[in-house]
Amino acid sequence: MARPPLGALILGFFAVFAGIVDILQGLRFMGIVVFGPTDLGDGLFLYGLIAVVIGVLWVAAGYAFWSLQAVAWLLGMLLSALGLLNAIVVLFTTGNLAWGAAVALIPLVVLWYLQQDDIKRAFSVDMTP
Repeated sequence: MARPPLGALILGFFAVFAGIVDILQGLRFMGIVVFGPTDLGDGLFLYGLIAVVIGVLWVAAGYAFWSLQAVAWLLGMLLSALGLLNAIVVLFTTGNLAWGAAVALIPLVVLWYLQQDDIKRAFSVDMTP
């Protein structure tokens, strides 16, 4: 088994970390795990459920990055695209270009990294046009 590139190891670590945070946040919004006072209702359960699902996807992506599975590349691309959509939502909801750009920075870096030829080869992504 080939060793994953350093960037893939780092992406895997942060993906698992983000997944755990999303899962905990989702469980809190669903009212399952409560760390102090919380608001319930007004669609928070649905938001929490979505956060749990995305968290599980992040954890799966992290494992796939560490084990150089081809699906890691696809999951990384999809989750980064969702991150860019989130940045657009942040931009419009806050009305602050700096916040939107800050939220978009990491997904853009991940998208750039995953497009490198040696990274595509490491994840056995077909590079034929």
